[in-house]
This record gives sequence, structure tokens and C-alpha cells, in this order.
Amino acid sequence: MIDRRTFVATTLGVTAVSLAARAGAGGAQGPRRKILQASGLQVVEGDRPVRLRGVNLGGWMLIEDYMVGLPWTEWKIREQFRRVLGDPAADAFFGAWAESYVTDADVAFLARQGFTFVRLPFNYRQLESDLAPGKWREEGFRLLDRAVSLCRAHGLWVLLDLHAAAGAQARDQNAGSAYGEAYFWHQRAFMERTTALWAEIARRYRGDPTVLGYNLIGEPVTSDVALLNDFYLSTIRAIRAVDPSHLIVLDSNLWAKDVSSLHDRLFEDPQVVPALHHYYFDDAFFPRLTQYPGTVDGRVCDRKSLERTLDAKHDQRRIPRPVIAAEFGVTRSHPQAFPVQIAITRDLVSIFEEKGWGWALWCYKDLRDMGLLTPRLDTSWRRFVDSAPVVDLLARYDALEKPFADAVGVLLSGTDVDRDTREQWAREVRRDFDAPALDFILRRLKGRSPDELVAMARSFAFESCDVHQDQMGMLAPFLGEP
Repeated sequence: MIDRRTFVATTLGVTAVSLAARAGAGGAQGPRRKILQASGLQVVEGDRPVRLRGVNLGGWMLIEDYMVGLPWTEWKIREQFRRVLGDPAADAFFGAWAESYVTDADVAFLARQGFTFVRLPFNYRQLESDLAPGKWREEGFRLLDRAVSLCRAHGLWVLLDLHAAAGAQARDQNAGSAYGEAYFWHQRAFMERTTALWAEIARRYRGDPTVLGYNLIGEPVTSDVALLNDFYLSTIRAIRAVDPSHLIVLDSNLWAKDVSSLHDRLFEDPQVVPALHHYYFDDAFFPRLTQYPGTVDGRVCDRKSLERTLDAKHDQRRIPRPVIAAEFGVTRSHPQAFPVQIAITRDLVSIFEEKGWGWALWCYKDLRDMGLLTPRLDTSWRRFVDSAPVVDLLARYDALEKPFADAVGVLLSGTDVDRDTREQWAREVRRDFDAPALDFILRRLKGRSPDELVAMARSFAFESCDVHQDQMGMLAPFLGEP
């Protein structure tokens, strides 16, 4: 086991390499690279068009519930871990997580497969504490530096993605919302802190050609589109005060699905580009297919109709810029047969390619659901989360929740309660159980030594994971090409 002193020294060494490279040395990696730019509908490096084919490094600097197998949002997971198991246990587990989740082996693997960039989701709490706004957490920036250095060494670009902003920019657990709240849009201080954070990130990474750009907030959801645009505009200006060059990437409203929410004035800066997210199973028909192409309730679901499901998410006539499909993917927990999901998603990527868009699969690594990589069944963490007490509790709750939620759903469907309110209620039923479920699961870890918890966290290390060849095979035809 690597001790903390060795880990800190290693991390500082990586940071020193990063700073040296950022100063401009091309070194053994060949000629000095140029910062990527938007030129017409293309992303270019100098005069050379580049194709952005990537994957999201979700789970490392922002942990989602299904990625680790613990319910609730990340900050509540970390908080309850400390409360139930104590500081030494939490430090051991999350320290090993940070150390081993993304290493040189991971980035080398991605480079070998032919990916050209990674999107790195991070939680603002990695870089700033709510108890000390504006006082930057250098340990978090060291992780960002480490990711940039590893990608530089293997010739990949990095898109920095603020996935969870202060106050929560959406009501989902991945945005840091614990109870369905999205206070970001109701307190100016949260927006100002986020703008200041991006100005600091831009100050540190200005001039660094390994950094692809800055994805300002992930999947915003607000009823005040004007406020969204005002926030974006003020943040763009703050970034440009310290960094005149890097791409700035904007997710549209409603989980990056409504391009009409992005106003023209945002694109007066020639290096601002839109991003979209497209999970085809949000559609009413494609997730019900038992074969693809196929027909559901008389509707033909093929490549042409799949392309039409993208229509509201892009508008290159109004916004003549490159587009990045920053998230899409498959999920093994979905009832739809996985080979059908693979077939649909293969066509989806071919559409991105045909349109010349950049794209990034969600996600690289998780417990057992969406990731290209999954910890092996024989790892200590998999044995724990797949153990009878944990599985039995969640299954017994599912058996209670589903008939209740279904019955209330039928009741509300006969009223004038709007659909979004009904769906949000259904999500909150599950979230209400997260607190006791998390407490129960963590108490099953009592008595584990710090060394045992370190080994559990290292279940997510590259050498402890299996590669899902079905997903890699889906992407392989599009990788490694010009």
C-alpha cells in the first residue's frame, strides 16, 4: 500500500511536470501543440481539423451513486461515511479512491483505443469549501493537474466540466442536489462563486494546449432562461479577462437538451461552442424496441428517426459553430436488451460522425451499469456491495416502492398536475430512502481496517477492472481515424 507521504510526494511531482509543460516545453512529446479553436463548423489545431472522440471520466472527481453502489449524492455519501465510520476510515477510502481511480494505465488505455480527448466532470467541492468560499483547495487542483499531465503525456485533450456547481444547478444527485433542491438559481452568491471559480481555473490553465476548454456547468435546469444566459455571459467575460484563447463550452437548459435556450449574444465570442446530451432512452419509443431497427405503436424507429430525436438539441444554422455531443450512453440496468442498446447507440455515433460533431461517451468506469470498465466480481468492493445484506435491503425496498409509486402515478395521471411535477415526485420517493439505505450499508463496513478500506477503493483501479468488449466494439469503428 502506498502511504500518504509517498502519495503526496508523487502528486506534487506530477504537478511539477504539469507546470513545466504548461510553461511551453514541447520536449519528448514532439512539437509544441496549439490551443484548439473553433473555425466555422470545425475544431482546429492551427490549420489542422481535429476530430473530438472521447469519453467522460465520471466517478473520479465527482462520484455518482450508481458508480460506487452507495445511494445519495456525493457530499452526503462523504459526510455519512465520516459520521458512521470516522475520519481515519473516510480518509483511507477516499484517499485511495483519488489515488487509484484514474492513473497512467487508464489514460494509456484510452490513447491506445484511439480516443482523442476526455471530459473530466468535477464537483466544485473538490476545489472550494462552502465554509471558505474563494479559498482554493490545492489538493483538488493537484488532481486536475494530474489529469492534464497524464493526458498530455499520452496526447489526449481534456475538457474540464463543472458537473456540480455551488448550490446545485439542477435537482439531480449528480449536480449535488440532496433533496431535489437547485439553489444555484435562487441565490446570486452561488452564481458569483461559480464565476470566480472559473476565472481561477482559467488563470491556472491559460496557455495550456492540453486543455480543450471549459464546460461551464453540466446539465442546467431552470425556469429562468434569461438568468441562465446572464450567468453564462458574465462567466465568459470573467474567463476572457484572464484567458483569451480557450474554447468555452455551454450546456443548454433542460439537461443540455434545449438549444433554443442559448441566446445569440453568447456566441459573439468566436470561441464559444454549444454542447448537447443525448440519451436515446429519454425518447418515448426507442427504449421499447425489442430489435433495432423496429416499430413501436406504428412508429418506425430507424436511423432516420433516431437522427430526428436530436432536432431540438442543435442549430448550426443559427449558431454556426462546432457541436460537441458531450454525453450519451447505454445502461445495463435498463430493461431493454443490451444488444439492442448497442445497435441503436452505434447508429447514434455514426450520426455524430456524419455531422462532424465531437462526442464523448458516458462513461469510462463505474460499478456495473454504464461504464466501459467495471470492477471485477472478485474485487473486495464488488463482494461487499453485492453481498446478501446490501442486496436484500434494496430489493425489499424496491418491492415496497414500486406498487406505491405506480398507484400514485395512476392517481395523479387523472388530474391536472403537470407531468414534470409527477415525475419529480416519483424521483423523490426513491431519494427519501437514500439516507436510511446509506446508513444501513455503511454500518456493514464497521470494523473494517483502514487497509481493508484502501483495498476496497482500489477495486476501481485499472488492473482490477474488466473491459466491456461489447461497448468498445460499438465505438471501435469510429476510433483511430483522421
